[in-house]
Amino acid sequence: MREAVTGVILVGGLSRRFGSDKASAVLRGRPLLQWVRDALAPAVDELLIVTARDQALPPMHPSIPVTVVEDHEPECGPLGGLTTGFLVATTPICFVACCDAPLLQTGVVQRIVNALGNHDAVVPEVDGFQQPLTAAYRREPCLVAAQASLGAGVKKVLDAFEGLDILGLGQNHLVRADSDLRSFRNSNTLQELESLATLIDSPRSSHSASLRGKRGRSRTKSRRRH
Repeated sequence: MREAVTGVILVGGLSRRFGSDKASAVLRGRPLLQWVRDALAPAVDELLIVTARDQALPPMHPSIPVTVVEDHEPECGPLGGLTTGFLVATTPICFVACCDAPLLQTGVVQRIVNALGNHDAVVPEVDGFQQPLTAAYRREPCLVAAQASLGAGVKKVLDAFEGLDILGLGQNHLVRADSDLRSFRNSNTLQELESLATLIDSPRSSHSASLRGKRGRSRTKSRRRH
């Protein structure tokens, strides 16, 4: 029997390079947050949005029930948001995504979750970079590790989980669901958002060039690679 999954969307970033709230930025008539929510909805059992304090979310249609919670650790970057999501989620597994990767594909989410097995987490590896903010986590061990790391002053996501059983999922498994790996293209700037708008109209091709706007770090910590 498939274990239940919570989709956790982090929207409370500072958006310094973007210049405005990325969750509310519009791509082809839909807020970026809605793009990610719509991609996650078919693959998860509940949706959770982690916001900054007093952050206003854009209207989204059609309405899909979600739980909205303010980040409990607002000064701790994405790890704080992950920790909040793990605390509030009611399922054994969490799939974490960010609102600034609007071309996330449902099939990619499903492949990552299906690879979890008995591992503590599955972190994709794209162009030599780990992608911890488009990843699946087993909630209980990752919550313990995240809280311990925050208590020790560690704020980097991958450093927080380095003692766990992390499966690095190679991009050769991901291209079967997303041939040019659009799921991992981030809109960190307005220029990158414009590029994503152009990409939507482009034919899909095999993955051959390094991703612009990727978020992650080079693979050094994964215990296993699949």
